[in-house]
Amino acid sequence: MHFSSIVWPFVPLTFAFPLEPRDAPEFVITDLGATFPYPFPPYGLPSVNSFIDISVTYPDPTSSTGNNLNTTCSTGWPEGTDPAPIDWTACAGSSLQFRLPADGWTSTTNFTVELWETLASSGSGLDASHLLTSDIGNPSDPNAYLFCIEKGKFNPLTCTLTGPQGQMHRTVILPAIELSSRPA
Repeated sequence: MHFSSIVWPFVPLTFAFPLEPRDAPEFVITDLGATFPYPFPPYGLPSVNSFIDISVTYPDPTSSTGNNLNTTCSTGWPEGTDPAPIDWTACAGSSLQFRLPADGWTSTTNFTVELWETLASSGSGLDASHLLTSDIGNPSDPNAYLFCIEKGKFNPLTCTLTGPQGQMHRTVILPAIELSSRPA
């Protein structure tokens, strides 16, 4: 067989190879611990130092191979203060912030966590949020991420991502979108 020389038009390499699939950026809450007042006598404590602590894995903006970073984010309310939504608060990782937005707060066992990662000095970044709920009647509910229990008289309500006796540990995956500025 004889092939004649064929002149191919110039095709940029970006069109010559199929597009590589890219993973969408995401944040993952790997751990959560929270303590809240339990105002129902005769059990629990109606007034305690309350807090929410989360551990988060998030995209490393300097990585070209999709590496992730880990950090923790915390907020707290002093005894006598009812837990409530919070504005943007810095996490231990300097490029990450979180908040508990007012439009996602129903109660201490039903609230939204929103995360923001600054990517550039222009203010652009990644935003993600997820509603965390507790289903006391059905702790195996796949849409209920919080397991909350009041452990007897003089104890606060304690919430985690882990079910009774350490079973059903869950992580919460929050798909992120890129925005030109942090949401107000």
